[in-house]
Amino acid sequence: MLLRPDTFIIGAAARKTGKTAFACRVIGNLAPRVAVIGIKITPAHEDEPCPKDGDGGGECREFDGPFRITEAASPSSATDTGRMLQAGASRAFWLQVRREHLREAVETLFAGIPEGACIVAEGNSVRTVLEPGLFVLLREKANPETKPSFREALPQADRVGLFDGREWDFPPEDCRFFDGRWFIRPRASAVILAGGDSRRMGLDKALLPIAGKPLIARIADRLKELFAEVIVGANRIEDYRFLDLEIVPDREPGQGPLMGIASCLERAAEDLAFVTACDVPEIDLSFIHRLIGLARGYDMVLPVTGDRRYEPLFAVYRKTVVPAALDILRQGGRRIIDLLDRVDVRLVEVSGTDLFRNINTLDDYRKYVGGCWGVRS
Repeated sequence: MLLRPDTFIIGAAARKTGKTAFACRVIGNLAPRVAVIGIKITPAHEDEPCPKDGDGGGECREFDGPFRITEAASPSSATDTGRMLQAGASRAFWLQVRREHLREAVETLFAGIPEGACIVAEGNSVRTVLEPGLFVLLREKANPETKPSFREALPQADRVGLFDGREWDFPPEDCRFFDGRWFIRPRASAVILAGGDSRRMGLDKALLPIAGKPLIARIADRLKELFAEVIVGANRIEDYRFLDLEIVPDREPGQGPLMGIASCLERAAEDLAFVTACDVPEIDLSFIHRLIGLARGYDMVLPVTGDRRYEPLFAVYRKTVVPAALDILRQGGRRIIDLLDRVDVRLVEVSGTDLFRNINTLDDYRKYVGGCWGVRS
């Protein structure tokens, strides 16, 4: 099995599921920030007619040998690969292949595409020889009929989308690509706590410039790659207007980050929210996606390091923690960690602290921008 986490495969139960339109929406959404490669794979048996590039036609010359790879020359509405170019793909390939040579053909095609590329591919059968980063199957809402390749691939699908003739119940924009692999956007919000007085820093660390951009803006831009909603918890609302995000002040100022978490959770659109401080310059979205995936049945997902250090300001919370948080605050408590005795918490052990490394002092800041952390700056 060829492993390509950089590939998103879209399959279908039958014709008229909007498969190419779905692929083009995904491509159009990503093309402004990443080069996307489109691929259409159409298999046939020896005694089957030549497969076509598009339901409505497209050039279809008989081909010799076990397979043929054709690169689309220009954008066109006449073929599926041409439509991919129209949507913004940098390149688009059509693979015609005899089914019995599928593995050989796919390995040949992908050998010419470097790993880490952003690939959107159409086809059901390709899933039998390639393990992608994401696999979505589409079916027509009013048509229960399915072809054999769909039924074979169904157990391996990450998601099945229903098409009503105009839209899908699973929006293409939820298919996200970053760090060389594909993800489905989670049903969760993201919260950035802008912090308090930054006594150790002596100034607002959220606004420290990094590569010409305030630190909090850097964090927000990164989170927007995964989350549809990013909100900021801050009492100095005007200081953060430039972010063009919803700014949520504390219900009662001066009560610390526990109050900030409760206040933002109440306003968040989703039941789940990832919460981070404003001083973590390197945001690992893959790890965050994993935390959210572990939240089923829990009120809170809390990372903990080997030395039993909890990371409540890089954790996932459900709205169900709000009553407990407010009760702790009413009793004069401030510690987020007191939630552990009141809600269902899932602890996630991690090695080291690089995932949560933050900027606390000016010396930390100088080391980070100077490239002395061993991470990108």
